[in-house]
Amino acid sequence: MFDARPYLGDGSALSSALPGFRVRPEQVALADAVAVCFSGDGHLIAEAGTGVGKSLAYLVPAAFAGRTVVVSTYTKSLQDQLRASDVPLARLATGEPIVAAVVKGRANYLCRAQMESVESRIELWDVDHWSRLRPWTLETRGGDRDELDHVPPPTLWRELAVGADRCRGRRCLHLERCFAERARAAAGEADVVLVNHALYMADLGLRAASDGALAVLPDHDLVVFDEAHMLEDVAAEWLGVRLSSATLARYARDVERALQGSQHDVPESQLRSLQLHAERLFGALPGGSRVRLREPHLRALPRDAADGMRAALADVASALRGSGEEAEALARYADRQAFAIEAVLEPDHEQTVVWSERRDQGMVELRTAPIDVAPQLRELLFDRVEGAVLVSATLALGDGFGHVRRRLGLDSARELRLGTPFDVLANVRLYIPDEVPPPGSPEVAGEIERLVLAADGRALCLFTSYRQLESVYDLLAGRLPFRLLRQGEAPRERLLEWFREDVSSVLLATASFWQGVDVPGEALSLVVIDRLPFAPPDEPLISARSEAAERNGRSGFELVQLPRAALLLKQGFGRLLRSETDRGVVAILDRRLVEKSYGRFLRAALPDVERLTTPDEVRAFLGVEVPGEPLR
Repeated sequence: MFDARPYLGDGSALSSALPGFRVRPEQVALADAVAVCFSGDGHLIAEAGTGVGKSLAYLVPAAFAGRTVVVSTYTKSLQDQLRASDVPLARLATGEPIVAAVVKGRANYLCRAQMESVESRIELWDVDHWSRLRPWTLETRGGDRDELDHVPPPTLWRELAVGADRCRGRRCLHLERCFAERARAAAGEADVVLVNHALYMADLGLRAASDGALAVLPDHDLVVFDEAHMLEDVAAEWLGVRLSSATLARYARDVERALQGSQHDVPESQLRSLQLHAERLFGALPGGSRVRLREPHLRALPRDAADGMRAALADVASALRGSGEEAEALARYADRQAFAIEAVLEPDHEQTVVWSERRDQGMVELRTAPIDVAPQLRELLFDRVEGAVLVSATLALGDGFGHVRRRLGLDSARELRLGTPFDVLANVRLYIPDEVPPPGSPEVAGEIERLVLAADGRALCLFTSYRQLESVYDLLAGRLPFRLLRQGEAPRERLLEWFREDVSSVLLATASFWQGVDVPGEALSLVVIDRLPFAPPDEPLISARSEAAERNGRSGFELVQLPRAALLLKQGFGRLLRSETDRGVVAILDRRLVEKSYGRFLRAALPDVERLTTPDEVRAFLGVEVPGEPLR
């Protein structure tokens, strides 16, 4: 029977190689439980608090699994940490030559076939960017976009990348030198394959659609989902379909380019018909950035336009077949787009939610998602793999793991709940003021300023909306004696780098910064959460899930909104303590946490730490001596 202590305990290789090493009993317990799962004894769901060292707890057993283990994460930062730091540590701990490979979606890789004629396809506004990018395309060995020191414009990268709509697959002349295929081949030889949740779910969908004939990832029986609290939302996104005006416009251009110079005529009339019908269909969609389309909305859409799109796609596919390998790939893509039109306009409304989404530069997208992903995950994933480990610092709620089991379809799994080895009660305080402006009001900026001054900067401010972030930034810019950073002014990892380096800086952020942010030490002593993270009630997936709960006689708020908010609140709270010596305050500027009846449920998701109610108490706890002059 596997015992993790020789690898993670006293006397281990790690204990002599790592300065400050100490045994973490929680890590050893998690590693032993993962090893049982890898031995074929079913699935495991585990909550492991900050500081447990969960990555090594599953990588050490993976070294002895004797089979490929796929590790899926939600954030790129954790994937990079696993590759660069944790896998080498696991090699050191076990003495095993663990071979790890990173696999990303094919659109992340440079396409050699596209490079043959790229000069003729570059748009005028991308010429300067192409000049900067071109030397890399000639020198790169991995072809991975993440190797770049800058972010190329999407319009340019699409012309260079492997594309689902034009990839020639096994018939490509560059197959043996294809960067995407090399990454996939390396994964086939690896002991540990590192992916993200989106790619894993895309692979599930591809296997299901092709009856197992097609796949992106190597066959495997063991999988670890780290940051498993995000699995439901990612599964819903990737097990649905999407259809966009921009994608169809680009598709028409790809068809024209593929047939230029060939003996086959470009199906110009069919492409024109596709474009005209698409303009009518997308033009009839309601305004708004993200609008749920119920049955009356879908009935009101011009069905003749949808029928015309399907007919045009069928004609284009017919014209393309027999015109070469790239044309054949484009024909298959037309078939998939025709299926997407039908899936969007003829959904089962009790099982599927449909919405329209408007993005930058006028792009309109039609999307579907399963309201309940549990049946598909049960069939496609948990009933097929031998061992699945779901681990996160935030999975359990008042009913233990009942919520996540129901939402993911995880009927049978062992459970393990491990706290943090850090002294949270001594080193953390929860700030909820007795008097606070209503959530979202401009006066919130004054409360944030008083807190930031009390903490001498060193603050991460988390917002539930970008509009509120911008409002607070505009009010505080130039008033604080600290560097003020905000999400959007630089890539995420660069912002975090600046935040770590400038110890007194203040970072304002939303969404993605609620999780996966690791800033140990003095640079982060205050986390401010502007309001409870409830989703807008008209958000398509949330509203559809809530209605499904109501149809079954349950409360949508209690079954959907409340657990989601509790898990997000736990994630935000978890940004603070990242090492044993960290000390700080989490401020939640929302009186509903103490005034509403559901506040007890939300507070129960957080550590039961001492509460502060004034900035002076915050200043005293953090040992800040010189007060600033607050905003009046």
